Amino acid sequence: MIIQKFKLAAKEKERNIGIGLGESEDNNQKILEASLKFLQKYKSTIYLFGTKKEIKKLLEPSPETKKKSRVRFIECQYPESTIFEFLGKNSIHSIVRGSLSSNSFLKNLKMYLNINEVNRLALLETVNGHQFFYGPVGIDECNNFEKKILFLEAALRELHELDIIPKTSLLSGGRIGDIGRDTEVDQTIRDAENIVNLMKKKCQDLNISHDEILIEKAVKNKANLIIAPDGISGNLIYRTLVHLGGGKAYGAIYMGLNKPIIDTSRVGKFSEIYSALILALALS
Repeated sequence: MIIQKFKLAAKEKERNIGIGLGESEDNNQKILEASLKFLQKYKSTIYLFGTKKEIKKLLEPSPETKKKSRVRFIECQYPESTIFEFLGKNSIHSIVRGSLSSNSFLKNLKMYLNINEVNRLALLETVNGHQFFYGPVGIDECNNFEKKILFLEAALRELHELDIIPKTSLLSGGRIGDIGRDTEVDQTIRDAENIVNLMKKKCQDLNISHDEILIEKAVKNKANLIIAPDGISGNLIYRTLVHLGGGKAYGAIYMGLNKPIIDTSRVGKFSEIYSALILALALS
């Protein structure tokens, strides 16, 4: 199980992890509960960044108990930027987005880290227990051939650093026999075929295949890295698996950064938040 690698890596570490609170009281409560459970097992301190209003709501039921835990409540007007200020000063060592707005969080991430592009690699699990890395999950990611290559190369580096031998499946918008039905679908098929050929020339030992539109085939073949045709289809597949299909999300790694930043859905389940904290600790 891939998540087990992260648990082992996190076991003896002690770090400061920041996580954002948004405007949903229910989601913020899940974040606090996941943080408290996480701290029962791992040696770390968690900083919760939120407005005075949202933090007050969390502290109201039992303020003394919560203040005695290794949770630090950081009141700030703009948590989406303050959390990066803390990261820049090394007051925290990694970030989990939590329930912060994706758009605002991404703007601040790019500004504070001085980057133009971001690529996220999600760790997912099917309802039958198969875990795999997956992307793109951002609607604006991998929207041309060059970006697909860069994304795939970054993902392969992530797996290499985790000492995981990649078994990669590229998806496209149809079967090869469908060529001619639609120009956009044709392009996704040709892109996937060309990427496979290009990557095999670069590394002959690379286990990579084009599984067309058959994501079920990729899972059946136990691929541990599955690449969607583009960010929109990737996001839809992610939502269908996690929110409708009984699957699980364990958080998504922002690839190629100097410090670990883990993405979570604003409506992520308790288990996703808890696992994202494990990833943030393991990678820091």
